[in-house]
Amino acid sequence: MSTITPTLASTAAVDETPALLRALRAIRDTVREKHPFERNTTLLKPHAVAWERYAKQLGRTAIFYVPAAIVVFGWPVAMKWVVNWSNGVYDAKPKRR
Repeated sequence: MSTITPTLASTAAVDETPALLRALRAIRDTVREKHPFERNTTLLKPHAVAWERYAKQLGRTAIFYVPAAIVVFGWPVAMKWVVNWSNGVYDAKPKRR
């Protein structure tokens, strides 16, 4: 004979929780942190930030990105100037009162 009675097994398999509530709980559980938050002790000190390294990296990165941004965003202005110059069309100077 089985140690589980049929009535208990049948009632345990049926979930009475509404589907929307189960879905919301599933979403909540996927976002939830897997372990509890801990407070750092006063003995732990934050590590020093390597500002010199970050400044060098920013400089090396800017060498590429600044000219690239000028080319990407500046080519319409340059083309307007080239087309107007080759056609002999110039922007009118603003009139002074």
